[in-house]
Amino acid sequence: MGPDRITSPDRDVLREAKGVRQQVLDASLFIAVVVGGLAFARTLLDAIHLEAWSIVTETVALYGGFVVLFFAKRLPYSVRALCFLGLLYVVGVSTLLTVGYLAAPVLILACQSVLASVLFRRGITLVVLGVNLLTLLAVGAVLSSGMMVVETTTFYEPAVFMNWLRVATIFAVFCGIAVVSVDAVTNHLNQSLRDQAELIENLKGAMQLRDEAESQ
Repeated sequence: MGPDRITSPDRDVLREAKGVRQQVLDASLFIAVVVGGLAFARTLLDAIHLEAWSIVTETVALYGGFVVLFFAKRLPYSVRALCFLGLLYVVGVSTLLTVGYLAAPVLILACQSVLASVLFRRGITLVVLGVNLLTLLAVGAVLSSGMMVVETTTFYEPAVFMNWLRVATIFAVFCGIAVVSVDAVTNHLNQSLRDQAELIENLKGAMQLRDEAESQ
């Protein structure tokens, strides 16, 4: 970006920031569809083998939602981003109720909170964070009271290495989304700081030329 572009009155900084958020959303959906597809396939096969048909239906519906959002690029940004956060929330809650307390579901909700802070402003971020905290407490209360029993924990039998691969894939998906989000925003902020520094240097040079011209 040249000095003329930096100092141009036609430059729309808000539009540039929205473009960065759009890139974060597209990259996050790409990770969820491509990398998450590995965990989806394995979970689907295990659920069919265990005849856990409710998990089969839920898994297919949720992964299908990610695929639809990935290709639905004509949808308004706010609708697409809110639907993505909603799907992440449903995945986290359903996983908690399916397998109980594990790091993976908590990680999903944590990733969703981080992503909300990137895709939207502070108000929505605080709402998302508050809902996730209340959800964790509510799920804990339901499971600990015996009102609902975890359907199966066979998916995460620690003696089976394939289950560790599944957990590693889930970690890669949701940590990858968080890392991509934070990295994109950080790069944008750094670029803005460099632009401002260059603008200040240009202004200093212009003021120096003006002073020299006045002295002459």
